[in-house]
Amino acid sequence: MASAFAVLLLTVLVSCATDPQKEPVPPPPVAQLSGDEVLALEQAPGNTPALADATEPAPAPVEGIEGTPGPSPAFGPAGAPVRVFVFTDFQCPVCRRAVEPLKYLARRHPTEVRIVFKQNALYSHPRSAAAATASIAAFRQGKFWEYHDRLFRTGEMDDASLEGHAQALGLNLEEFRKDLADPAVSAQVKYEATLAVKLDLGSTPGFLVNGARQMGWSSYAGLESIVESELDRARKIAETGMSASQVARAATDQSGPNGKLLAEALFTAR
Repeated sequence: MASAFAVLLLTVLVSCATDPQKEPVPPPPVAQLSGDEVLALEQAPGNTPALADATEPAPAPVEGIEGTPGPSPAFGPAGAPVRVFVFTDFQCPVCRRAVEPLKYLARRHPTEVRIVFKQNALYSHPRSAAAATASIAAFRQGKFWEYHDRLFRTGEMDDASLEGHAQALGLNLEEFRKDLADPAVSAQVKYEATLAVKLDLGSTPGFLVNGARQMGWSSYAGLESIVESELDRARKIAETGMSASQVARAATDQSGPNGKLLAEALFTAR
């Protein structure tokens, strides 16, 4: 396990030295880990450096869904041919198992995959909505993935801890508290949880990979297999002459009978 983290830490720490004001140059893929090493990652959320914050613009609202969509935390190039939408809940014990494998997936495919985080704060988890709101407040200060990792690593989500995480990350606490109380933030949390139900992703975690659905977390290999399949499909779409920035949306639109709904609900207008 130590060797697995050593490989990831060395590669990732080098890749983190980028100018946040510029589109980052994708680093080379991290070294491949064994199945046992990837499995070990599931037990240690937040133990490799956080992903670098990127922003996925807010899509148009879906009619009939309460709340308001907002911009989402992301990682990976905006023109990546495969878009992985992750609907998750900070209080979900299964979701925490996916944290490091998802980071590893993104780092294995630095030019081909973009991860987009969606809040699915389940009503059955009393602190999920508060944690989701706090994570968006951290996102507004460019610290979403670091805050995300702290939440999953510590499991501490009472009000004092939510502010403590912000303080530990050097956030402006006055701005953080203001964003916690912003109705637009709670409206986004509500909207995304309701959207998850609309898209048949009501339980957590849920994944949409260019429209291909995976519910729950079984293994990294299972998700990687879907990504590889969708990369093949995306390449065929790109061969038709479509611009790189449109491939993931087109693949989602063509993913099945619900593809058009998924594309319209998750992507910005063409």
